[in-house]
Amino acid sequence: MDHLNPDHKRASSPPAPSQNHGPGLTNPAALDELTQLILATLTTIAPEVDPASLDPARAFRDQIELDSVDFLNFVLTLEKRLERPIPASHYPRLSSLKGCLEYLGG
Repeated sequence: MDHLNPDHKRASSPPAPSQNHGPGLTNPAALDELTQLILATLTTIAPEVDPASLDPARAFRDQIELDSVDFLNFVLTLEKRLERPIPASHYPRLSSLKGCLEYLGG
């Protein structure tokens, strides 16, 4: 029976950190690298942003002056840097640092 196989349990149960950061972010180094890439992209679009002052759970627009064109440029730059297409219907998921990490790290 598969439910008694310890390897099966391990493979089907994600590690605890994934509950906080998304299924693909179990490695702290990968999480840090992705965080730095997101923040570097954001500060490229909005140089006045102090990354240390951002609340990861709050929308970027609630914390900094980021209009719709800036946000679009942010997403398109992320796409280019990650070499990964992001469908327009998923853009709202990238509205905060936490949302970016969950979406891009998944």
